[in-house]
Amino acid sequence: MKYPKKIHIGFQEGTCPLKCKKCYAFGGHDKRVKKVQKMPLENAKQLIDEISQWKEVPSVQPSIYTEPFANEDLKEIILYCRKKNVPINIITNGILLDKLWMDFLIEHLNEYSSISFSLDAVTQEIYEKVRGNYSLKKLENKIEYLVNNRGVNGLHVSVNFTYEEDNFHEKEAFLEKWKGKVDAIRITAALDSYKKIPDIYKKEGVVERIKECPYLTENMTIDSCGEVRLCPLDAFGDSYLGNVFDKGIISIWNGGEMAVARKKHKENNLIPEDFCYGCEGGYSIYNFNKVEETEEFVLKISDYAIYYNCKKVQK
Repeated sequence: MKYPKKIHIGFQEGTCPLKCKKCYAFGGHDKRVKKVQKMPLENAKQLIDEISQWKEVPSVQPSIYTEPFANEDLKEIILYCRKKNVPINIITNGILLDKLWMDFLIEHLNEYSSISFSLDAVTQEIYEKVRGNYSLKKLENKIEYLVNNRGVNGLHVSVNFTYEEDNFHEKEAFLEKWKGKVDAIRITAALDSYKKIPDIYKKEGVVERIKECPYLTENMTIDSCGEVRLCPLDAFGDSYLGNVFDKGIISIWNGGEMAVARKKHKENNLIPEDFCYGCEGGYSIYNFNKVEETEEFVLKISDYAIYYNCKKVQK
């Protein structure tokens, strides 16, 4: 029996206060409109129940293409995950996070769960270009509050910088700004509208294709209706591997449709009709197959992304 290491679940989809141009759901890559859809709370608890019984319990990311704090059921979901000892991994733009929410997270999440802020900028001018009309300083203050008040065994706090043409020049400054202040810093390339690394960021000597995509071997994606998608880059449900409310999560993960998809990747036998055809996201960005250590960081490295895990966080 094999288990995913992380499960992206769209408990609610289609709600976000920003319209970042790099976003596949809201950024204009697709002419389709991302509709608001919500999983009933009883269904959400059913999935958490199943996950909690596995021999190897993965973390749950409570969103796909949405802002998780827009979901009015998120507090109940967090409490239920905590009750069932299921780690939760929140990725947020931070805009809807107020003091009540932050105090709730500090109280109910421990070091096995995490919150990651997508900032993508050092200055307000660049933040507005790449993300939207909100105060970057307010976001920075929220991060500082969480770090300073979470306690010894509190939740893991990290920041994200996805670089593109408008913010590339702030990449190094972002690392310098946040090192030693948060638990981890992720710096990664933004994919273009075809799910490829833009030519301007291509590195010499990087192999164009590897045999396994971590989205098929480590991560699982379930939408608000319980339908399993090939990966979280599928913003509109263009792929389908079965419904977890019909078959169960683990039976789909170890089932025939997933096996066919993995075989196609392994044999490099994708055709243009396949959702994954031409995609460079999984194996170029999320395949962290190299680890290095410096005086300040433990580094997890892929071709076009680096996780800087800080050894010591100052408060």
